[in-house]
Amino acid sequence: MTNVIEKLRELSGTEGVNRDENREKIEEIIEAYRPKGYTVEHVHHEFEEGGRWHNIETNVYKVEQNGEVAYFELWREVPATEMQEGMDLSYGFYEVVPKEVTIIKYVHRV
Repeated sequence: MTNVIEKLRELSGTEGVNRDENREKIEEIIEAYRPKGYTVEHVHHEFEEGGRWHNIETNVYKVEQNGEVAYFELWREVPATEMQEGMDLSYGFYEVVPKEVTIIKYVHRV
Protein backbone atom coordinates (compact mmCIF):
# COMPACT_ATOMS: atom_id res chain seq x y z
CA MET A 1 0.00 0.00 0.00
CA THR A 2 1.17 3.49 -0.79
CA ASN A 3 2.35 5.59 2.13
CA VAL A 4 0.04 8.58 1.71
CA ILE A 5 1.83 10.65 4.35
CA GLU A 6 5.09 10.35 2.40
CA LYS A 7 3.26 11.22 -0.83
CA LEU A 8 1.76 14.31 0.82
CA ARG A 9 5.19 15.27 2.18
CA GLU A 10 6.53 15.14 -1.39
CA LEU A 11 3.78 17.58 -2.39
CA SER A 12 4.37 19.85 0.64
CA GLY A 13 5.62 23.27 -0.40
CA THR A 14 3.60 23.17 -3.59
CA GLU A 15 1.96 26.36 -4.78
CA GLY A 16 0.13 26.87 -8.03
CA VAL A 17 -3.29 27.35 -9.57
CA ASN A 18 -6.32 25.37 -8.41
CA ARG A 19 -6.49 23.22 -11.53
CA ASP A 20 -2.88 22.03 -11.83
CA GLU A 21 -1.60 18.45 -11.63
CA ASN A 22 -0.24 18.68 -8.07
CA ARG A 23 -3.52 20.19 -6.78
CA GLU A 24 -5.37 17.24 -8.31
CA LYS A 25 -3.01 14.76 -6.58
CA ILE A 26 -3.57 16.49 -3.22
CA GLU A 27 -7.32 16.43 -3.72
CA GLU A 28 -7.28 12.72 -4.60
CA ILE A 29 -5.56 11.89 -1.32
CA ILE A 30 -7.24 14.34 1.05
CA GLU A 31 -10.68 15.02 -0.35
CA ALA A 32 -11.69 12.26 -2.72
CA TYR A 33 -9.95 8.90 -2.76
CA ARG A 34 -9.80 7.08 0.59
CA PRO A 35 -8.30 3.58 0.39
CA LYS A 36 -8.25 1.32 3.44
CA GLY A 37 -5.45 1.94 5.87
CA TYR A 38 -5.49 5.68 6.39
CA THR A 39 -7.82 8.34 7.72
CA VAL A 40 -8.17 12.04 7.05
CA GLU A 41 -9.77 14.32 9.61
CA HIS A 42 -10.56 17.98 8.97
CA VAL A 43 -9.27 19.69 12.15
CA HIS A 44 -9.19 23.45 11.40
CA HIS A 45 -10.82 26.00 9.09
CA GLU A 46 -10.17 29.71 8.58
CA PHE A 47 -11.68 32.19 6.13
CA GLU A 48 -10.11 35.58 5.38
CA GLU A 49 -11.67 38.28 3.31
CA GLY A 50 -9.11 39.07 0.65
CA GLY A 51 -10.75 41.87 -1.24
CA ARG A 52 -12.82 42.52 -4.31
CA TRP A 53 -11.78 39.50 -6.38
CA HIS A 54 -10.99 36.67 -4.00
CA ASN A 55 -10.93 35.48 -0.41
CA ILE A 56 -8.61 32.96 1.23
CA GLU A 57 -9.86 29.72 2.72
CA THR A 58 -7.47 27.62 4.83
CA ASN A 59 -8.07 24.05 5.95
CA VAL A 60 -5.85 21.81 8.07
CA TYR A 61 -6.11 18.03 7.86
CA LYS A 62 -4.87 15.35 10.24
CA VAL A 63 -3.72 12.31 8.26
CA GLU A 64 -3.11 9.02 10.05
CA GLN A 65 -1.69 5.84 8.54
CA ASN A 66 -0.17 2.81 10.28
CA GLY A 67 0.10 4.71 13.59
CA GLU A 68 1.91 7.69 12.00
CA VAL A 69 0.20 11.09 12.21
CA ALA A 70 0.90 14.20 10.12
CA TYR A 71 -0.90 17.52 9.61
CA PHE A 72 -1.23 19.36 6.32
CA GLU A 73 -2.54 22.83 5.50
CA LEU A 74 -4.23 23.64 2.21
CA TRP A 75 -4.94 27.31 1.58
CA ARG A 76 -6.66 28.46 -1.54
CA GLU A 77 -8.07 31.58 -3.02
CA VAL A 78 -11.81 31.37 -3.56
CA PRO A 79 -13.92 33.76 -5.66
CA ALA A 80 -15.33 36.74 -3.77
CA THR A 81 -18.58 36.73 -5.80
CA GLU A 82 -20.28 34.63 -8.41
CA MET A 83 -18.78 36.95 -11.06
CA GLN A 84 -15.33 35.48 -10.28
CA GLU A 85 -16.47 31.83 -10.57
CA GLY A 86 -14.16 29.91 -12.90
CA MET A 87 -11.12 32.14 -12.31
CA ASP A 88 -7.77 30.35 -12.08
CA LEU A 89 -7.01 31.10 -8.45
CA SER A 90 -3.98 30.08 -6.40
CA TYR A 91 -3.38 27.51 -3.67
CA GLY A 92 -0.59 26.42 -1.34
CA PHE A 93 0.00 23.12 0.43
CA TYR A 94 2.31 22.62 3.43
CA GLU A 95 3.00 20.17 6.21
CA VAL A 96 2.30 21.85 9.56
CA VAL A 97 2.51 20.93 13.23
CA PRO A 98 0.02 21.80 15.96
CA LYS A 99 1.36 24.34 18.43
CA GLU A 100 -0.49 25.93 21.31
CA VAL A 101 -0.27 29.73 21.16
CA THR A 102 -1.35 32.23 23.81
CA ILE A 103 -2.61 35.61 22.62
CA ILE A 104 -3.71 38.80 24.32
CA LYS A 105 -7.11 39.98 23.18
CA TYR A 106 -8.58 43.34 24.07
CA VAL A 107 -12.27 43.27 24.98
CA HIS A 108 -14.78 45.93 26.01
CA ARG A 109 -14.68 46.87 29.65
CA VAL A 110 -17.95 46.13 31.40
